[in-house]
Amino acid sequence: MIFPKNKALIKSKIEDYKKTSDYFSIFKMKDTILENYKECDYDIYEELIKATFSIGNFDEVILIGNDFIYKGIESFSLIYYFLLSCIANNDIYQAKSIIRKSKVLNVNEIKNLYKEDGANYTKLLNYTYSFPSIVLSLVIVNFVEGLMREVGSGINIDNEYLLFRFFDLLNMLYEIGYPHEIVLKLSNAMKIIFNIDI
Repeated sequence: MIFPKNKALIKSKIEDYKKTSDYFSIFKMKDTILENYKECDYDIYEELIKATFSIGNFDEVILIGNDFIYKGIESFSLIYYFLLSCIANNDIYQAKSIIRKSKVLNVNEIKNLYKEDGANYTKLLNYTYSFPSIVLSLVIVNFVEGLMREVGSGINIDNEYLLFRFFDLLNMLYEIGYPHEIVLKLSNAMKIIFNIDI
């Protein structure tokens, strides 16, 4: 069992590593965090997932993500990185499975923002300043839902196609009027997913 003193030490270490963008060192704390998950806070989980995604270890993000969902640990930020990692692995079925299993995404008020009438990026724009982490997550949920419809209609989803669709998503969000911070965060995610520099 982790005691508050040790939890404070973990948080302190994570903050130190964040200052130097040392994501690999945060990732190396994975076992300590997971072994003591009941005593950790959501900000610790989110920093672990963000760091693991940032170093490009997408398989680990998905493993940790599924473990968290099984344990009832969910937040919109966590879902965001889980789904991005599925996209990076070109595993749209796994992404769809995460959406189905997620409790936070299956609350009726949230479900209405991605289930009805296809992608609702314009509808989400109303929440961008009040709830940016929710919007980021739901933008990716809508993106995955759109890809699933394309898979269902026989389109072959490969990495080149995913990159094209992600560019298309960013352009559309920019044209709709999404805040610069959200478009920039998604652009940075795209660089990591596709290992590109734009």
